[in-house]
Amino acid sequence: MFGLITRRRHNADLAALRSQYEALRERCELAESREATERAARRTITRQFTDADEARTALTIVNACLTDDLTKVRARLAEYGSRRTVPEVLEEHDVHRKALADALGDQMRHNNWDQLIADVARLHKAASAWMADYEAEKRRADRLQKQYDDACGLNTAAVLDGERWQQRRTDGGTKAVTS
Repeated sequence: MFGLITRRRHNADLAALRSQYEALRERCELAESREATERAARRTITRQFTDADEARTALTIVNACLTDDLTKVRARLAEYGSRRTVPEVLEEHDVHRKALADALGDQMRHNNWDQLIADVARLHKAASAWMADYEAEKRRADRLQKQYDDACGLNTAAVLDGERWQQRRTDGGTKAVTS
């Protein structure tokens, strides 16, 4: 009828377009979310591989030093047999300890294993105390935030319903304000 459409048909077409738009928007948000998750996972994996490679390099150095020392000890044992004295054994132990410390460089601060174990225990205790303080402060901050949200009326159904249609920040709220 001369290219005119009825209001009913127009509303039906408009509703179909809106539903398609909504579906596309949801797919886009899901894809962006997955991309951000994958990017974070890639960063984490890269950091873990870098740390593992550094640890492997340090272990390779230590292994090479210990292999050389073992070869020398085997040759010495073959040469001396069982005629070694206590001062020779102590001197050899000291040489091995110094060689290991040199191989590790700055990574090895302690030549005394008892001191190293004590330092690790002290640091573990301090880290545990810090984590307990952190958890307590986090619970306190969450409780205060909930009270603040209740006082400002941010826990109402209208605010929760608006979550679906309002724009969201993609930077996680970390953009700095420029003056």
